[in-house]
Amino acid sequence: MSLTIQQIITDAKRLAGKLKDRDDIADNLLTETQAINKKIDAMKQFQEEVEQLNEVANQKPHSQLIANIQKENRHLREIQQENRELKSALEDYQCTLEHIMTKYREHTGNQIYKSRIDFKTIQEERYQYIIEQQSDKIAEMAAVMRQAAELDDNRTLKFEESMAKLKLENQGLRKLLQISKEFNDSVITQEKKVQTE
Repeated sequence: MSLTIQQIITDAKRLAGKLKDRDDIADNLLTETQAINKKIDAMKQFQEEVEQLNEVANQKPHSQLIANIQKENRHLREIQQENRELKSALEDYQCTLEHIMTKYREHTGNQIYKSRIDFKTIQEERYQYIIEQQSDKIAEMAAVMRQAAELDDNRTLKFEESMAKLKLENQGLRKLLQISKEFNDSVITQEKKVQTE
């Protein structure tokens, strides 16, 4: 029985597909193996750290560790007691402050009632004073604006005069440049004639 080329190609494709699948499986296994290796390394490191801590703990006697823990507990209880005392002092302070503020409000209310100022008259006088001040400021600003306008007009005139002078001077310089070019051109042409002769 002879194999045809078509059968060989089909078998080759099937084998290539199987190889690809196995390659993918191998990649997945390799990735999982690397992850497991990392976990093993982490576990080894954790074990080493635990052993180091155990060595440090074993170096101290248990009675000393218990004494240290009791000392920390006493210190913690002292801090808690201090916090309770501070909280109580704060509550007393707030109560006292509220009492003082109540008395202050009562006193201020009585003083305001006793003084009873005619705010309407004061307000009218103040408005009159403000109006006079504003009118003075407006008059002053108008004078400043007039002066600024005059200065601006003078500057504009001076600027226009200087522009006219500069234009006139520019035209004169252009004419001189033109004459100079014409003179140079005529001199060059005469020199060329002399040289050619």
